[in-house]
Amino acid sequence: MSDLRRALLFASCLVAGCTNVGLNAPHPGAAPDASWCGAQRRIELQLHDGALAQERSSVDLRAWVERASNAIQAYYGRFPAQHARITVERVTGSGVQWARTFAFSGAHIRVGVGNDTSTEQFEKDWMLTHEFIHLALPELADQHDWLQEGAATYVEPIARARARQLSAEQVWAEFSREMPKGQPGPKDRGLDHTSTWGRTYWGGALFFLVADVEIRKRTDNRFGLQQALRAILEDGGTLDQRWTIRDALLSGDHATGVAVLSELYEQWRDTPVRVDLEALWRELGVERHGGDATFNDEAPLAAIRRAITGDGIVLAGQ
Repeated sequence: MSDLRRALLFASCLVAGCTNVGLNAPHPGAAPDASWCGAQRRIELQLHDGALAQERSSVDLRAWVERASNAIQAYYGRFPAQHARITVERVTGSGVQWARTFAFSGAHIRVGVGNDTSTEQFEKDWMLTHEFIHLALPELADQHDWLQEGAATYVEPIARARARQLSAEQVWAEFSREMPKGQPGPKDRGLDHTSTWGRTYWGGALFFLVADVEIRKRTDNRFGLQQALRAILEDGGTLDQRWTIRDALLSGDHATGVAVLSELYEQWRDTPVRVDLEALWRELGVERHGGDATFNDEAPLAAIRRAITGDGIVLAGQ
């Protein structure tokens, strides 16, 4: 993960705690004319089933939204909202700098994009995919922010890998670097009662990693977290609906036929559970070399690792 990405995630927690609003970062002012938006300071985009309705937006802007939508559809099977609105605000600097997701008046994502943002920066952006994932889970009580943010943090790179936007090596290199940030600290009181940045984002992601592996172990790799999250979406669990956390997890458990999500929540909600990540990487066959990762396909859980990132899946049109 880049220093910029770490800084943005940290800022997001400080600014608003990120309940249902996704990532937040400082809100810069308007900027001079930019190639991707011309003289406009704000661009409104409409999505219908994940497809952009406008034809007049710039090539970079359209490709950016389409990449994020494709990643979501590769993981969930469809876009989570029939209609969604994206407000792109031009700000100083470069890169996608902040984003917030709302659902009280329809699915709406506000994004701040630097006026100097290059085509390459649009292509490498992860934040819009993260925000789209928020639309695919119901609103929960505030103490469960870790589930919303953890799901978005865990699923985002996997969804991009399944859409062939990232390699499996990139996904597991990031996970092996960043998952330790989700481990409980000395004063931790469980996920429901510890709202630090690390526990909210990476603690939640760690919960979903462990759940994904365990579901696949119990079902002989026939089901995983993907099927659980798809079921929550298909049962109507979108951001404009308020559910209890147990109802959401039970919906996912019904789809996989094993009660992993519910059981794991009862274990982790009030108790700091530390995961032996070094042992987990060995079992999955993830071998780290500096900031990179390679794979040992003879590892006992190598097949589960491959299934999580969709290795070997052929996308439509390929």
